[in-house]
Amino acid sequence: MQRPLRVLLEASCLGDGRRDAGIGRYARQLIDALRDVPDLEITASVPASPPLSEARPARFLRAQPHVLAEAIARHPHLLHGLAGEPVLGFPASRQVVTVHDVEMWRSASSSGPAAAARRVYATLLAPFIRSCAAVIAVSDTTRSEAVATLGLDPSRVRVVPLGVGPLFSSRPKLRDARTAEALGLEEPFVLWVGSLRSRDPRKGLDTLLEAMERLPGGGPPLALVGALGPEADRLAAEAWRRHVRLVLSGSVDDGELASLYRQAAVVVLPSTHEGFGLTALEAMACGVPLVATTAGNLPQLTLDVAELVPPGDAAALASGIDRVLSEPVRAARMRHAGVDRASGYTWERTAAMTAAVYEEVAAAAGQRSAAIARRCSSSN
Repeated sequence: MQRPLRVLLEASCLGDGRRDAGIGRYARQLIDALRDVPDLEITASVPASPPLSEARPARFLRAQPHVLAEAIARHPHLLHGLAGEPVLGFPASRQVVTVHDVEMWRSASSSGPAAAARRVYATLLAPFIRSCAAVIAVSDTTRSEAVATLGLDPSRVRVVPLGVGPLFSSRPKLRDARTAEALGLEEPFVLWVGSLRSRDPRKGLDTLLEAMERLPGGGPPLALVGALGPEADRLAAEAWRRHVRLVLSGSVDDGELASLYRQAAVVVLPSTHEGFGLTALEAMACGVPLVATTAGNLPQLTLDVAELVPPGDAAALASGIDRVLSEPVRAARMRHAGVDRASGYTWERTAAMTAAVYEEVAAAAGQRSAAIARRCSSSN
């Protein structure tokens, strides 16, 4: 009887602010799907208490002792860093790490102690990622950028796309209209989905507000869905200044989110970069027209389904939104094409491809152990 492969998942992203972002959704959905993979025994390592700060170095330092203690207690065959961070002190030959994007290494430098700490953290992290047995990239775009930016060995990088759950369907539900009405969205609205805890310039939300201001007649309401924080307060003030009708829903569960997707007139991704573009995938699965930028993986993910515009161009973004809102035939075609495009992406597929990487790394580690044992035997 084949023994199960024991894998410890470094999932500290579920214990800090990242749980409300795309990385948190990836971790939750992948963990659930991996539990159904035969001959695989997984344990998720999540610190019991949050980090003192949401700064990347602080989160990393909070997670490391916890996951190492778990590794000592459980003796896993492999360790997988779900949020892009290897574990120091665990053999690199038995580690897999998922890289979601490389913007931390490519972003423009800024001043101040926090920026300096991030640069040191990024510099120290890169060689540990290079030493891992395998790197999972969430898209071909991320793979190419990671190889070029981090100097990864291309033969060690595997592309494993993300998935979309069955709740995100184009089939209407009775509660769809009630969900939108409860937020005061009783007319066609524009939807954006993501975390609003802290500012992330890559999300392009200032460009989105400027684009909404440019729409004829002030445009429809703009609904921003996601965890609230200082960034939500800043955007509310900016929307008031621009006379943009803004609705901040806060966090919603997946069922409510799927309802809001289906009720939206258009979903907008004004990002300046997306390593994968999970919101775009969920929107397409729910059959909602999509306006996105040409940044990162979005063109490859959406193909000819979405209305694509240059990142950072508010006028082009406004024109793209207006075309979808004012041309119902175009919108209907986008709805049908999006459902077809999203149908091949499932979390079960993501889990199966991830498990295949585990098996590959475990086999290579076993061969190395056998070779070492033979050398030791011959030397005796």
